[in-house]
Amino acid sequence: MFDSGDFGRITADEQVDALHTLIAVFSTSVQRPGHPARNAVTAEILDILDEVPGDRAEPVAQLFTMMAMRLRRRTRRRSTIFRQAIETALLARSYHGAEIPDGEGVYLQAERPSLTDIESACGELLERLEGVPEDDRSAWITAEVIAAALVHAEGDQRLGGPDRDVGDLAVAEFLLRTTAQYLAATAQRGA
Repeated sequence: MFDSGDFGRITADEQVDALHTLIAVFSTSVQRPGHPARNAVTAEILDILDEVPGDRAEPVAQLFTMMAMRLRRRTRRRSTIFRQAIETALLARSYHGAEIPDGEGVYLQAERPSLTDIESACGELLERLEGVPEDDRSAWITAEVIAAALVHAEGDQRLGGPDRDVGDLAVAEFLLRTTAQYLAATAQRGA
């Protein structure tokens, strides 16, 4: 289990190691025989990343993530969150062992509720919410959302037990995929 206090922190030594990797990528990115020049950097990045020692992978991954986030801050906020949600959902899906979909479009469309279905569910939820004290409503709604994800994950994953991470990742994937589906469904609203 990770220490939540260390979340997002990169030590000075880790930054140096990760920067050395990046410098090596760009200093060795030469055109390969038989390949177009535009693929040279990509090929070198992949080769070098494959050679990053396991105990150094985390800081390198954090640095690349930070770099991507700096670029994404220039894009539309909604698009940034959508990309992060779907990428993380697919990552969680691959880690809990589900079949990888043919593409993002297929993944987002599968089992996606219509906005009418969502509106109907909202009505039912609001009726049940009336009996919840005002101060407890946010936590109650959050519990309902997580409960839905748990019920869904229980359908094809074993929750708990020795391999509880698998079930937890299935729950996380459901929540992230739902986020991406909602953003995709409402992307044209008000545009």
